[in-house]
This record gives sequence, C-alpha cells and structure tokens, in this order.
Amino acid sequence: MIIEGVVIEKRIEEKIFYKHNLTPFEIEEVLFNNPYISKTRYGRYIAINLVYGYITVIFKFDKGRADIVTAYPSSDAQRKLYKHKRR
Repeated sequence: MIIEGVVIEKRIEEKIFYKHNLTPFEIEEVLFNNPYISKTRYGRYIAINLVYGYITVIFKFDKGRADIVTAYPSSDAQRKLYKHKRR
C-alpha cells in the first residue's frame, strides 16, 4: 500500500485534537514513516507507528488517498502488536 495523500475532514481533525491532542502533522507522520498497517472490518485500515509516542490511525484507503476516520494514542495491546510485527 502506497499512501500518496491524507485527507482529514475539519470536524474529524477538531475531534482528534480536542479528545486526543493529536495534530494533522502527527497523523501524517504516522502514515508516511513506515507504519504497521493491517486491514480491519468495514474496509478500513489500522496504522500503528512510534512517532511522538505510539499512535494508532484508523483510515479508509482509495486510490492512494487515506481518509482519516480517527486517531488516538495506542492501547497496550496495539503497542504490543506493533513491537511484535516490527521485530
């Protein structure tokens, strides 16, 4: 999967910032710096990366574009998964 662009709706961006204190820059850093990516339900993807702490991003992918659904600090289980997959 090659992500060429990231789209974050304004309301999603605001929610992520106020609820989780994450900026669009941090979300892009997660996606553009070799994250662990896995397909989830409903045609969505999960990306986990260690950028300014462990961050998880849920997104839809279409034609090189990642449409952000949400982003938040990774749970312990997600950190463990990332560490296991990055060995």
